[in-house]
Amino acid sequence: MVDTRTQPVPKSGVESLRFAEKDLYRLAEKHGTPYFLIDEATLRKKVNEIEQAFQEFKGAFRVAYSMKANFNPSVIRIFVGEGILFDITAPSELYFLLKCGGTPENVLYTSITETLAEYDSVLKLGVRRIVVASHNGLNNLIEAAGRAEAEVEVMVRVNPEVHVKAELRGSLKHGKFGMQLDGDNQDAALPVLKKILSTPGLKFEGFHFHLGSQVEDQECYAEAIEKLEGFILRARKEIGEFGVNTIDIGGGLPVSYGRIVPTPKDLGTKIVGQLNSLMESLGVKFTLVAESGRYLSAEAMILVSRIVNVKDFGENRYVYLDAGYNVLLDAALLKHEYPVEVIPGGPSTYPKTVLVGRLCDPLDIFPTSSRSKLGGAEAGKLVVFRDVGAYSIVMNMPFHSQPKPCVLMRNAHGNYLMARERQDVHALFLEEGGNLLDGKPSTD
Repeated sequence: MVDTRTQPVPKSGVESLRFAEKDLYRLAEKHGTPYFLIDEATLRKKVNEIEQAFQEFKGAFRVAYSMKANFNPSVIRIFVGEGILFDITAPSELYFLLKCGGTPENVLYTSITETLAEYDSVLKLGVRRIVVASHNGLNNLIEAAGRAEAEVEVMVRVNPEVHVKAELRGSLKHGKFGMQLDGDNQDAALPVLKKILSTPGLKFEGFHFHLGSQVEDQECYAEAIEKLEGFILRARKEIGEFGVNTIDIGGGLPVSYGRIVPTPKDLGTKIVGQLNSLMESLGVKFTLVAESGRYLSAEAMILVSRIVNVKDFGENRYVYLDAGYNVLLDAALLKHEYPVEVIPGGPSTYPKTVLVGRLCDPLDIFPTSSRSKLGGAEAGKLVVFRDVGAYSIVMNMPFHSQPKPCVLMRNAHGNYLMARERQDVHALFLEEGGNLLDGKPSTD
């Protein structure tokens, strides 16, 4: 039986290793397929890579994990052990963090809806650093802080409106995230900043922006920092001096998925000098925060599926797996290309090998990256999807009444642990309302 204990271990310099084929087959025989497999050493390595990338920054530097990417409790506990911050956007994420040993002091709470009930909930649980992005959101926070009799550190989320070359953009004219730096209405950054500075019980903490996901051209960070500096200097002329304790440059560090992309070190080289100059310009020594969900988690997990059938259609070979996009949803939604490998591999004798899932849906075809190796595909062999640690298990869905796969973890000592048990089909039946078929009265 797999050990279900996921005890944190000290930070280590253990290098991430590829999983041995014999281990993948042994785990498949023992636990069935498909299954996910996480590598603890890689999670810790990724934290270190980001920290090293900003080591020349002259102020304090903190990594923040965006929990939306992967909220498996074993993953959270490892990052808690690393002592990093957590970017959280829902009370339910806070619940997960606290249950995994995290503390409210290490939370950056960035709500999207900014409701009064939400702020009441997180302040009650001890969160004291809140990022606001609207006039109404700030009013709700003020009311909630008064009820809780709490002093709250407030950050202002801005939209620098710079061009971003990325898979998903969060800046330019995309107004869902953040406030305009030069706007003239109540939801612009300056009026919100003024209200924070003048409200008892609120302490202005700093600024936050998020430019996008999978940012490929890092020039946008430099442009955003330049715009933010200009805003701060203009605001000081209008309303007087104010301190800046924290600047959060958001996420966007890209994962390669088989393509050449900038590294965290590249970003550090690009903007650390500019950030050091910004400290001198502002006359303050602020803490720099860099968020990441995808970069910290993606390369630390694989999906293992089994080939259950093959079919020749013309000159091409169709390879059928026992997994579908219900376990890798962005393969269908975003046509996301993962590196895929047949284990063991072999020569490719077909012009094209098409990898398809087990769902009755024409969209259930897996795009594959340039790193994919599909030669030797035969029924019974395993197929490994690499770099699936971000935005995969968080979007598992029960299409065709499919239970969630199990999640395993190789810890820093090389032992394999259970990180999430395979969902039982009967449990899924009950969860979907099967327990209500006995005619019990409504709760109305």
